[in-house]
Amino acid sequence: MTNGRNENGRFSTGNPGGPGRPRRAIELDYLAALGEAVTLPAWQRIVARALADAEAGDPRARDWITKYVIGESPARLIDLAAREQREVTSADEISALADEQASDAKWAAQTRNIIEKLATS
Repeated sequence: MTNGRNENGRFSTGNPGGPGRPRRAIELDYLAALGEAVTLPAWQRIVARALADAEAGDPRARDWITKYVIGESPARLIDLAAREQREVTSADEISALADEQASDAKWAAQTRNIIEKLATS
């Protein structure tokens, strides 16, 4: 089939599918309640315990910390070596991302202005 699905209607191999179902309002309410209930000091205790468990050899604690510190898709060693070779700092990368976002916002504003002008003419 041409829509990324096989003849049974399932996603074909290699097709990650769509973005998924948007969060329901109730899920957002639960998330908000969780954010209110877990204070910063409580979160700091949780993280300290996870770190102690990871240092003691607990693989689940190591995985949990890795997920939050490095992320789901950590940088590859070759990327880190290339960054080091170019002498790029984290501050340089953050600045470039900020410039890109500012440029995108400026472009979006310009596009909206053009669309508004076309709509009124």
